[in-house]
Amino acid sequence: MTTLDEANALFKRLVELRKRRSATIRDVLGVKNMWHVGPSPEWPLTVLIIDEAHTYFREYKGSDAETKRLAALTAENARLVEDLVKKGRSVGILVILISQKTTGDAIPTFIRDVCPTGRSFAQKTVEAAVAALGEDIRNWPDASPVTLQDPAYVGVAVMAMQGRPGYTRIRTPYVSDTEAARVADATSHLTADPDLCLDALLHSAGRTTTPAPSLTK
Repeated sequence: MTTLDEANALFKRLVELRKRRSATIRDVLGVKNMWHVGPSPEWPLTVLIIDEAHTYFREYKGSDAETKRLAALTAENARLVEDLVKKGRSVGILVILISQKTTGDAIPTFIRDVCPTGRSFAQKTVEAAVAALGEDIRNWPDASPVTLQDPAYVGVAVMAMQGRPGYTRIRTPYVSDTEAARVADATSHLTADPDLCLDALLHSAGRTTTPAPSLTK
């Protein structure tokens, strides 16, 4: 698991990438929204997946120095991720937050409520379903994830889909760790460091830039 310090460093790097992309997108791509032209090898889609998201935003309470440091770190994490969620999509930065629960104490509401889509697997309470999918799920009780409490629904989730009323059930097939590793290895050559791509793109366009550190270890 990534430590709070490692996560904080990554979030900071991605916010700096977001700022650099925001400052140059019109000159380099000729549009203000990357999706008008789509991602490319020179301007790749950058995906940030925050699994067990509550780990990086939880509140620490205490008066000792280490607890105060951790509290400041998680507060900054929330601020940085809010920036990426609110401002990152138009420049090709996608944030996916994953948590066993998406209540306000797990994912701050100022982050959760600006996420454009939500998806929920089985929930035990209507309140948990509302936290994940919004208040409107109360109006669609037959689609609620509280009805998925059965082995037959393992891998089934509920989500809202743009352009469709109500909610839709989707099934996610099981993928073993071995298969996931195989696919990741087979497609690793398709990945790239977005900072280095931006440096190269700005250089080719005659723009000066300070090379950014690599996002990969």
